[in-house]
Amino acid sequence: MVALGLLLAFQVTVQVNRDSSTASGSISVRPPSRERIAVTDEHRRTAFKDNAARELLLRARAARLQQDSSLYSYEVKSYQRISAGMSLRETARERLVWRGENASRVRWQRGRGARVEVLGARMVAPITQGIKEAEAELESEMASELDDMLAVPYYPGKDQLWLFEMVGSSDNDGSPMLIHPVAEGSEAYFTFASGDSVDIVLPDGKRLKLRELIATPRRAVWNLVVGSFWFETESAQLARAVMRFSAPMDIWETVEAEDPDARKDMPAPVRGMLTPMRAEITAVTIEYGLFEQRYWLPRTQGAEGYARVSFMRVPFRIEQRYRYESVNGFDDLPEVPRVNRVDNDSLTQSFRDRGLDSAAVRDSVRAFYAAREELFKVERAAGCARTGTYRVYETRGNGALSMAVDVPCDMKQLTESAELPPSIYDPGEELFGAAQRDELMRMLDFGLQPAWAPRKPTLEYGLAYTRYNRIEGFGTGARMSTTLGKGYSVALDGRASGGDLQLNGGLSVARSNGRTQYHAGVFRRLNVSSDFGDPLSFGASLPNLFYARDEGFYHRSWGAELTRERVPRGGLEWRVFAEQQWNARVDSRWSLFGGANDDRFLGNVVADTGWFYGAGLRWRGSRGLDPRGWRMSADLRLEGATGQMDYGRAFLETIVSRGLGPVTASVTAAAGTSEGELPAQRQFFLGGLWSVRGQTAGTGVGEAFWLSRVELGTGSVAARPVLFGDLGWAGPRDGWNAMGRPMSGVGVGASFFDGMARIDLSRGMHPRWQTRLDLYLEARF
Repeated sequence: MVALGLLLAFQVTVQVNRDSSTASGSISVRPPSRERIAVTDEHRRTAFKDNAARELLLRARAARLQQDSSLYSYEVKSYQRISAGMSLRETARERLVWRGENASRVRWQRGRGARVEVLGARMVAPITQGIKEAEAELESEMASELDDMLAVPYYPGKDQLWLFEMVGSSDNDGSPMLIHPVAEGSEAYFTFASGDSVDIVLPDGKRLKLRELIATPRRAVWNLVVGSFWFETESAQLARAVMRFSAPMDIWETVEAEDPDARKDMPAPVRGMLTPMRAEITAVTIEYGLFEQRYWLPRTQGAEGYARVSFMRVPFRIEQRYRYESVNGFDDLPEVPRVNRVDNDSLTQSFRDRGLDSAAVRDSVRAFYAAREELFKVERAAGCARTGTYRVYETRGNGALSMAVDVPCDMKQLTESAELPPSIYDPGEELFGAAQRDELMRMLDFGLQPAWAPRKPTLEYGLAYTRYNRIEGFGTGARMSTTLGKGYSVALDGRASGGDLQLNGGLSVARSNGRTQYHAGVFRRLNVSSDFGDPLSFGASLPNLFYARDEGFYHRSWGAELTRERVPRGGLEWRVFAEQQWNARVDSRWSLFGGANDDRFLGNVVADTGWFYGAGLRWRGSRGLDPRGWRMSADLRLEGATGQMDYGRAFLETIVSRGLGPVTASVTAAAGTSEGELPAQRQFFLGGLWSVRGQTAGTGVGEAFWLSRVELGTGSVAARPVLFGDLGWAGPRDGWNAMGRPMSGVGVGASFFDGMARIDLSRGMHPRWQTRLDLYLEARF
């Protein structure tokens, strides 16, 4: 299931092989092969900033290849959780689409393998809850793949740096994937410096020293990590580590390194739909513990990152925890039979060697796996009837570890196990040591960066840069960017639109540490004046194009800005700007169903022209992932500027939802106010799909506003009928006590896949009595 998060990041092949006595699953991640750089004397001369770093790396390299034969057994309870989300735009709320967790008892003995008892396991796909077929398939998936998902902390040959064990490193078969910073020849790719040190006092008074080794890639590429690695100086064994990709993986760039014509061979419309396409692991944390005052074994491990294709984003997280019950406490483990595997490539070649054509080979391979699967089901049923458990055999580490895995046949016993957290939606802060993890992740600051080495620019375009609205008409754009090193990148944006015949764009310099980005740039662009929705997104463009439902208000600007953003979006962000703002005229009234002059398009706000110098701050946070449990989110925005006019404005929106028996309720409350002389384009605009449904956008406009939305739906998440009612007011900020009858609307709707798609039929009650139908993406509920 690691592939769930990495599928969009790499070219992934999944093979599952079973027969009467064996079971195996493999995930092979195969980016294009690249020629390994041969290490030279110059590399070795320039690789180390100090002698202490040289000595520590060489000792750690030797220790990595040696096995302490005195560690002959352990017993541990392991727990693993894998999570993946999905959103259709950058600013959408956090949504969990899949999570799997399992707990097991692992008993390992050197030379005899590991015997694993599965203690608990469960999976959930919240967005498909309510679809019986999907729920049944999920249960079947858990039963068939459970043995592949188990976490094992150690066996001879297992890499201490967990990321390289999970994905694959450069010294497995000679073809570079991730380049291991401690492996032989890493001086060609990294430079090293010694960092801080920490003293640890053991119960018997003995002192141990941990020394930090900082690895800096010579250039910023996705398969080189930047990281901080802490080794115990006496044994040179790893004690803790934190690292990340030194640059996002541009999947098109990676594919074209193998096949320069790959992009050309793909039809242009398909290329546009799949661009940009990138992935990144933004943090990997590893904490080891010392046992028997000698053996360093992993306690907690975690990795997080994201994959992005066009406007779709898939964040993922993998977490592991180990609790040891004994180390060298037994020597009587029955030997695990060694598994003889037939990999898919060898099987396919064996049929080809018999003279079969390609169709016959495919049929023979399919028949082979089907027969093995049937045989496995028979043996599983026999085991369940005999003992209530079934056993599968598998290997890890290219055969380095043989495993016998005993799985209870009763799925209820697994899903309700006391070894699992009370809820699969629990945040796991205590389970995985959130405080220690956060401490490690703080080391991935802006000082921990790859070296300065500018790279060839890359070009992005496609649906993510394409939109349609009543100001620009149809418009599209592109971005050319290059990574410079030291965390810096430069981007040149350009876009053209046919309705207003305008050119917009910008030039920016950014610096990132993988999770936080600072941007400085100059720009000319179309801005959204309103606070609700995302009018310039591709999703919002579809109703604009089809039936003139453009609910945004806009103004133009050019100037300079400095911004701070989080990756993924959320938390604290801010912007400092100096810009000239002016009016944006409505230049396109064409829609697919209304023709060339569709009068359903609204007018636009008449912006106040002038220069403005100011700053804005935004904080977004959320809590809760269970669609039937408590979920809360908040969005706070503050902005102030001087220049043509002096003003300040504040905006706050909170959303709370909770399952109540057979139904689920959601309440939204929002309010805003301002100070000073507010420009027309910075007023609050109320009405429409994202505020008071049933009312036309801009029905309420003013210096202050309040909004309340109540929604009631069924417990089904995959397809949820909804009843809703909205109230709101906008007007002068001193008019709170004389607002009169508020704007209102009611309606019915249907939410699909936890709000990923939605349709609403709304009826305006006041001031306009009208009916509206809306289809849209990324709903709040």
